[in-house]
Amino acid sequence: MAMIGNKGLTLLEVMIAISILAIGMLGMLSLSSTSHRILALSEQKSQVAQLARNKMEGLRAKHPSTSNGEEEVADTGITRQWTIVQSEDDPNLWIITVTAFPTKEPARSILLKSLLFY
Repeated sequence: MAMIGNKGLTLLEVMIAISILAIGMLGMLSLSSTSHRILALSEQKSQVAQLARNKMEGLRAKHPSTSNGEEEVADTGITRQWTIVQSEDDPNLWIITVTAFPTKEPARSILLKSLLFY
């Protein structure tokens, strides 16, 4: 007696296929949450860098004088600190330093330095 070809899937084959699919979906879910977290950190770093550049441009536009400052930018959770010092070697050269960072995470700071000849 000859056997006719198998036309369906066994319960075991279906269970194995569902298990493989579930493992793949869990991997995708993990990847999705990780990428979301990295995207949020990247957006925050971009905002910190932009606020640092804005402060630097504001300080460069003014007549330089020795000063220090710190401010928390409203509604952003970002703090900016800056210093303006005159060079010891050349009285016409000013060094402007701006540091910006998330207020709760000062280790993740952005540092900008600029020289201004006035």
